[in-house]
Amino acid sequence: MNELVSTERTKGVAVKPCPTAGEGVHRWIYHVVCRMVEANIDDHEIVSYCAEHSTRALQPYEVENAIRSRRGSLQNSNRTTRPHWPRPSTILVDQITGTKTVNDLSNASPTQLEGLNSDRVIDHLFPGNPLLCCGVSSRTFATRSRDEWRGQLAKLQLIVPSTMNARHGLTQAGKRSAHTLENTGPRKYLVVEFDEGSHDDHASLLFHLNTTVTPLVCAVASGNKSLHGWFLVEDWSEDKLVNFFKRATSVGADPATWTKSQFVRMPNGKRDNGSNQTTLYLSK
Repeated sequence: MNELVSTERTKGVAVKPCPTAGEGVHRWIYHVVCRMVEANIDDHEIVSYCAEHSTRALQPYEVENAIRSRRGSLQNSNRTTRPHWPRPSTILVDQITGTKTVNDLSNASPTQLEGLNSDRVIDHLFPGNPLLCCGVSSRTFATRSRDEWRGQLAKLQLIVPSTMNARHGLTQAGKRSAHTLENTGPRKYLVVEFDEGSHDDHASLLFHLNTTVTPLVCAVASGNKSLHGWFLVEDWSEDKLVNFFKRATSVGADPATWTKSQFVRMPNGKRDNGSNQTTLYLSK
């Protein structure tokens, strides 16, 4: 469950507890930054909170870079204000969870899952030879053509769920990088991730969000505790994107994946702790 951080320092912002080292601390930092930037918490207080509550030593400027990235993505949004994501509705989540299981999700997959590997899944998700940004970690990554990545994807754990428009762009700090908001192309997929509850709970929620209007294309077990659902949103208007993601966050989706350049788990890739990121559903 979420914990309520110090009301004196953070004005009652609800954030998740920091996971153990090696289980997603960097992602937790970005989660804290997103919540606190939204609540207009001072940058110094955000850095101090992360330093005090992190389960490992922070890298130099790790929090500051996350803050710059988050504030930059808001400034570069086509909308004048950042959407306000609703808090999860416990009543709605309780109504949905328990209706489906991971086995139901796998059995409903239009594509045979046996024998799938990262190359086959990515060929399906990104046909042709587009530029893709992939990484061993959030600090070791590259943007290369699909053909250049062939045979390497199973060793990686991260991918941007949209094609890139250039091999490099400028970060908000003005540095040249292969992973920036600037060199991320138009949205192709919105990935919905659930952290709270069991995998069966997450499967129920993905079934709930899967409609003819908002089709689920791929579902991936993160290799830890969450399922990632890839929803096809190509050529959607901003209003349609926001309305769908509001629906997703109202049943517990993590708002962090709204950022267009956010890394998500590579289907059939491998986490840095050795656990597999298994594809559980793939559309035709």
